[in-house]
Amino acid sequence: MIEIKKGSEPKELLEYRKQKFSSYADMPANVKKEVIKSLLSEQGHLCAYCMSRIDENEGKHKTTIEHCLPQAVTSEKERLNYRNMVAVCWGNRDAHSNEDKSCDAKRGSLKDIQQNMKKINVFDGTTLSDIKYSSDGTIYSDDKDLDEDLNLRLNLNCEARRLKECRLQALHALHRNIAQKYFGKTAPQSYYQKLMEHYTVQQEMKTPYSGILIYWLNKHIRQ
Repeated sequence: MIEIKKGSEPKELLEYRKQKFSSYADMPANVKKEVIKSLLSEQGHLCAYCMSRIDENEGKHKTTIEHCLPQAVTSEKERLNYRNMVAVCWGNRDAHSNEDKSCDAKRGSLKDIQQNMKKINVFDGTTLSDIKYSSDGTIYSDDKDLDEDLNLRLNLNCEARRLKECRLQALHALHRNIAQKYFGKTAPQSYYQKLMEHYTVQQEMKTPYSGILIYWLNKHIRQ
């Protein structure tokens, strides 16, 4: 998980919000399409939570809109607030067991009082700075509240979605690329820094699960 930098809201949403009886539930399909397109652009086509690939289509990378402050505890005005919206994956929301769901699908399965994040704010990188990854791809934190958000509310180690395995595959791909470029040698710190800059500034299409890549690179740069 990495910080999301918000841009300007789509003009279609701004115009719709000005209508007298506008509501999120009744948002026209064309407006929602523009909102999703804008969110995807901001996030590099990655889920705000698990960082899997998402897009505008109806296939396996289907996108839905998540409200960071849950709709159940906000006013209609806040539900239409673009700065409260992020794009997220489908989260296996059709699963029979809530333990097989992740991201907003898992969060939405909880009681209203449990849905509020204790620590995570995807728009504030300081709330994400204590996120760690173990050698098997597990995402966690030594901060109790942050770890509760990661695992209880978002279920980001969801076994049904093989999220740990996906993160590990992304990390192994990075290791292979480094090994191929510096075969039989130790990569210089400058190259790790170059890679770090690449993954942190990517915009159009970010690398899926790049959170673990940035974490790993940051550890090596500090050594």
